Amino acid sequence: MLFLHCRVVFQDSTKIRWTNAKCISLNQSWVRINQCRLKAIKRDMTVFNFNATFLHPTKDIEARYRVFKRENGYKPWLINMKYDCCRFLRRPYDTFGIFIYKLYKDFSNINHTCPLHGDILIQGFYLRTDLFKLPMPTGDFLLSTYWYFYGKPQFEVNVSFEFIENLI
Repeated sequence: MLFLHCRVVFQDSTKIRWTNAKCISLNQSWVRINQCRLKAIKRDMTVFNFNATFLHPTKDIEARYRVFKRENGYKPWLINMKYDCCRFLRRPYDTFGIFIYKLYKDFSNINHTCPLHGDILIQGFYLRTDLFKLPMPTGDFLLSTYWYFYGKPQFEVNVSFEFIENLI
């Protein structure tokens, strides 16, 4: 009798990694951006660190999320949404917003409702494939976010990432 011992290891065939980050304060009297950078931890792992200071308590925060796909320059791709962040922090109400929040909530100090004031931190944020369940084509993407306080633009955060799905 011949026994063949076969060990099958299933690896996630999806790879996601940060490629660029750019943060701009549009109103220095309300928001000061102290840090916005990517840091390579391992060959295939890059983390995003963000540190901003809200200089005044803010009860009216709105965010506009847009996703672009790189094809001869960045072209709009599927998602262009605006959220009332204070309402969302009280009770999450949108599928894409919940998806984005679940990605960064473990790395952030944004764990309470408005008013937000003081340091806003996102430290060591990396993209985890176990939470990234959206069907996406392979390619380079840009997540562009504009943040408004009381209807006026305050800062923007643009992060680029590469999504690779090896099906072979």
